[in-house]
Amino acid sequence: MKSPPAGVKLVMEAICILKGIKADRIPDPTGSGRKIEDFWGPAKRLLGDIRFLQSLHEYDKDNIPPAYMAIIRKQYLTNPEFVPDKIRNASTAAEGLCKWVIAMDVYDKVIKNVAPKKLKLNEAEGELKIAMDGLRKKQADLKEV
Repeated sequence: MKSPPAGVKLVMEAICILKGIKADRIPDPTGSGRKIEDFWGPAKRLLGDIRFLQSLHEYDKDNIPPAYMAIIRKQYLTNPEFVPDKIRNASTAAEGLCKWVIAMDVYDKVIKNVAPKKLKLNEAEGELKIAMDGLRKKQADLKEV
């Protein structure tokens, strides 16, 4: 099978990283004699999985490892080629997957910002309930007097 368009390869690398799939170590095509990391083999296996789209739908977006997001933000989201409009030229399916990766980044940023606030809200609501229970008891005592 021939090599995919660069945009498709880029998007599938990002998907593999988010799913924790390791790259294959293959001989460097430039002939340096070294091994390089290549995600296309794992990406093809992933695309061949009939549950691939379902796995993206069920992805545990609340618990994305910070290391995965760091790689995505550093190597992909900053890449001028990792833009849905550019990816669409290579593949409309890859465009949708590119948007999914971007959405995971946005969700991760929001959840990291909102989760601590939710925790503080729950604590404050608990304190308010205790205070209101105390107030009701005092009001009942006052009514008796």
